[in-house]
Amino acid sequence: MNQIKPDLRDMLIKKIGDQNNGETNDQSMELIDIVPIPVTSDRMVRLRTLDEALSEMENHQDSESTGYLVQVRRKKASASNASFSLDAIVPDSNNLNTTPNTTNAPENTNADSPTENTETDGVYLANGNLNVPFLLKNAELLFSSGEYTLARNIYRTMADQGELSYSSLYWMGRCFEAESKVDEALKCYDQSIAFYPSLESYRRMGLIQMTRNNPQLAAETLERALNLKDISYDNRFDLHKACGNCWTKAQKPEHALNHYLTALSVYPTADDVRANIGALYLQSQKTAEARKHFQEAITANPKNDKALSGIASCFLAEGDIRQAHDHFARSLEIELNNPTAIFYLVKCAYELKSYATGARILEDYIQIAPINANLLYSLAGLQFHLGRMADSMETVERIIEISPAHNGANDLRNRIQKFDN
Repeated sequence: MNQIKPDLRDMLIKKIGDQNNGETNDQSMELIDIVPIPVTSDRMVRLRTLDEALSEMENHQDSESTGYLVQVRRKKASASNASFSLDAIVPDSNNLNTTPNTTNAPENTNADSPTENTETDGVYLANGNLNVPFLLKNAELLFSSGEYTLARNIYRTMADQGELSYSSLYWMGRCFEAESKVDEALKCYDQSIAFYPSLESYRRMGLIQMTRNNPQLAAETLERALNLKDISYDNRFDLHKACGNCWTKAQKPEHALNHYLTALSVYPTADDVRANIGALYLQSQKTAEARKHFQEAITANPKNDKALSGIASCFLAEGDIRQAHDHFARSLEIELNNPTAIFYLVKCAYELKSYATGARILEDYIQIAPINANLLYSLAGLQFHLGRMADSMETVERIIEISPAHNGANDLRNRIQKFDN
């Protein structure tokens, strides 16, 4: 039989001696034998060796002895050798939560839950396992205070030890995102999904892909999230709407329309989705279908500026200039920053020879828009037709200051001067 190391034998003798403390002589124990089990052989060999060891110890036993099979493993790394700095660990406080903010984080599952804590402070528990609640508490505090590298090191240590692997990887990704290391963040989210597919990991990946101007990949990522079980109605609605938005940006209107219609089947009164559907139909020159969805969106929400602007475009396509003008104006009174609606409002104003509303809205828009000579020229013309010569001349002078060779502005200045004379 293999020989046991003397220091291990001494340790076990001491251990048995400690157990004997307080016992009577009749109940004290002595070390009979230690049977090493090879660890380099394959699993079946180790099991066979285990059986042989048990049989051999059984032969040693008598009425006054008990056989023991001793399993030995390396001690856990000490706190000083941990992969993160102990400076990152703050003292326990009753005011701190025991887990990271779970609003955006994957929820814990029984299959991957932390070891039960028997201590309130310290990196390791008495049994050598990581003190998960304590580490999560500190990682959350570091993350919220902007110490992303230190927080990430804690999450990495937990992931390496197999503690809350998917959640630790997710929060590592959040740390990388906060550090603008999006490639590393994507890898973490992908690895987190491999352990446990979660809605928030898919969402974070999709968001990064959209910011990197890859809407098709973002849509495909979010579509994978739709395969998750037990998604709430709200989340399913949001995912379909987000997929529709991504496919729209990817210029895949058929894919976008399918997702928008599915989202609408979840919440039929969603005016923003109806406005998006109307825009897709309008893009496909299906004016009647577009106007129907825009009108239903306005019925659900009279202040939906996109639906108002959209139905104005439908009226314009149908030749109803007055309705187009009025709906463009209503849209801009809700959301002024819409250059397309501004352009068509001015166009309608000139065709209708009705200038007051256009001039008022355009004056407001110029206050927030970048200086543009052609935009100022449109305003100067509206002011001229309203008989506001002083205002029109002031606007013309601004145009010529920006663009001295602007033909329209110079001609309008001459007309104002003749009118004054």
